[in-house]
Amino acid sequence: MARTAEAHDRLAWELNEERVSALRRISQTLEKLIVQAREAGDSLRRVAPGERDRAVTEYRELRSRAAQYRWFLEVQREAMGLRHHHGLDEFYRIPPDVT
Repeated sequence: MARTAEAHDRLAWELNEERVSALRRISQTLEKLIVQAREAGDSLRRVAPGERDRAVTEYRELRSRAAQYRWFLEVQREAMGLRHHHGLDEFYRIPPDVT
């Protein structure tokens, strides 16, 4: 019985380590995407008129990927038992869409 409990505890520990690792990878990717989207948004002001459509498309793709990773982060947090996500939008601010 003790060996079963030890094996269970070890497995639970390994699963939690993987959850933490996944959370770290997701949050790091999200942070990078937000920075890239901000930089792409800033460059929209300097882009030549003929290049604007391409630049807007690139910006929107980065923004969309950031929003997707923001959702991944929320799902991963819920898998870890963290149910309150209200602070995430303040900490991981996804830039607004452009017109």
